[in-house]
Amino acid sequence: MAREADIFKVEENGSESCELSPNSSFILVRVPIRVVGESDKRATTVHYSIGSFCARGSMLPLAADGHTTLRLRIHLQLFRHHEPFSVEFLAGSSACPEEVLWAKRWEVAWRGKAPALEPIAD
Repeated sequence: MAREADIFKVEENGSESCELSPNSSFILVRVPIRVVGESDKRATTVHYSIGSFCARGSMLPLAADGHTTLRLRIHLQLFRHHEPFSVEFLAGSSACPEEVLWAKRWEVAWRGKAPALEPIAD
């Protein structure tokens, strides 16, 4: 029997973006993704970390057409120049260990007053 991770894959579907939230002290990060393959599971767990801060995992419901956008709201104090920022999509259940379906790493950058993410080569 094929394991879910063998037929269920997450990939980036466009460029990530980030912007300073108006009238707020948060950065809004958006990462468009696409789910490829079949799965009974219509959600995945998302973890992110920035610098030494690790967010607790949250479920991301997946759209029926396989396209969705990961939206993160990160406090401005954490979004410091040159901080490493990473995102992981995990599959698994309480019966089996979580498996990384997709992961990406960036470095925080500031272009004047505009926040940005620079990819880090793996």
